Amino acid sequence: MMLHLRDTLTRRIQPVEPLESGRIRMYTCGPTVYRFAHVGNLRSFLLADLIRRVLLYHGLEVLHVKNVTDVGHLRDEGFDRGQDPMLVQAGLESKTPEEIAAAYEAAFHADEAAVNILPAHVFPRATEHIPEMLRLAEALEDAGHAYATPEGNVYYSVGTFPGYGRLSGNSLAELRAGHRGEVEPDKRDPADFALWKGAREGRLLKWPTRRWGVGFPGWHLECSAMATRYLGPQFDIHTGGIDNVFPHHEDEIAQSAPIGGSIPARHWVHGEFLLSDGHKMAKSAGNFQRVTELVDRGLDPLAFRYLTLTSKYGRKLEYSDRSLRAAAAALESLRGRLRVLGAPPDSGPWVAPSALVAGSAGDRPSGIAAGTAGHGDGAGYVPHDRAGDPTAPLSAAGRALHDRFVAAIDDDLDMPVALALLREILRAPLPADERRWLILDADLVLGLDLHRVWEDAHDAPVDLPEAVSKLRAERAAARLERDFVRSDAIREELAGLGWEVVDGAEGSTVRRRV
Repeated sequence: MMLHLRDTLTRRIQPVEPLESGRIRMYTCGPTVYRFAHVGNLRSFLLADLIRRVLLYHGLEVLHVKNVTDVGHLRDEGFDRGQDPMLVQAGLESKTPEEIAAAYEAAFHADEAAVNILPAHVFPRATEHIPEMLRLAEALEDAGHAYATPEGNVYYSVGTFPGYGRLSGNSLAELRAGHRGEVEPDKRDPADFALWKGAREGRLLKWPTRRWGVGFPGWHLECSAMATRYLGPQFDIHTGGIDNVFPHHEDEIAQSAPIGGSIPARHWVHGEFLLSDGHKMAKSAGNFQRVTELVDRGLDPLAFRYLTLTSKYGRKLEYSDRSLRAAAAALESLRGRLRVLGAPPDSGPWVAPSALVAGSAGDRPSGIAAGTAGHGDGAGYVPHDRAGDPTAPLSAAGRALHDRFVAAIDDDLDMPVALALLREILRAPLPADERRWLILDADLVLGLDLHRVWEDAHDAPVDLPEAVSKLRAERAAARLERDFVRSDAIREELAGLGWEVVDGAEGSTVRRRV
């Protein structure tokens, strides 16, 4: 048994065979932190989360990198004059670009935590990796793939890369013919794209270079440089939304391949749009929602996660009040039917399989995290091949249901079939212990926190020890002051005392570690 995914580059469903034995290296295009992420963005990040969970279910180690774009994103909805939205938003809110990036990055991590997305192991920020970008741009110029202009701009010459257009299915002639808008006068070819741009007077985000004066990076250059920095010249999987295929990922391949010696990722996996009233959810269209708005409406954010599981990632998904409430009802029904099976025993063959708690990355995670859950709270989880070697003494009928679940998730993440199997398991003529175990085991992939269904939500709040209560208050104050270093330090201190911090849409709470 092995995970198979549709590769955008080859247009085929292919097995995911690790380049490095027992280990997968994966890169995800992360947020541009000048506004809040919307649920359409989160659907794309949930794709990477599902891939990672399935790989963990197979016992593979996963190193996950998800970049944070805090400069240089020159192609974005609503910014058609080449303006950096970080700077535009900083002006609108009367804040520095650094303040804008810090605030919206913290909100992004909280939003991911609300829908149980496992935090990445590395969240590299563009502004912290300028040297790597400059080295790549210089290497491309030295190799004849890029050229500088008197205006201080550096462009990639797409005509020097024969495979340009393969990912998106375009030919270079078609791309030239379909070019829209004014062409920068210093370009040699309308299809060429910027690696580095000269900074005009008054620009806040800019850096000196050895060759080209003061400037700032192009969006595409950032991901190539950071992926190489943390994953090497070739890695296993690159994920993103369907709108990343062209030009972003097409340009990443063109930049990375000549220097790294091969196409950087073996598998390119893209998720389709989330639609609202039949239209792509987008910031510029004004039809987007944050996951926090679900809480305001009395809905569990995990209802949105459930909704995304009802459709294959390669298909458009309609987001509406009706679809969301149907998902919320289905999730509550699933929880209720599981709850009546009774809580799992504390010992014996039917003890609950290990749960992987996603947790939150904090406000501004730094460095390379160790452990299965990256910058999250599940560092104690040890990967095991649960797909091929279930730990419970399953009956023949139970093993058949288990194997069908594995076949579904391995079949290009067929989550609708996987969800249907959960209902079948609950109805199966099997002992309650076996049905419960199968459901909880499957939830490692689904990420619906089903192991918590026996916690009584109506219990009175737990009396916190004085030391824990004091630390919680100090952390809340640190977050208000945007002292993210102190905030994360308090999180670690609470973890040492046996308490888990949960950052959600309604603020932060603490609970005993399970």
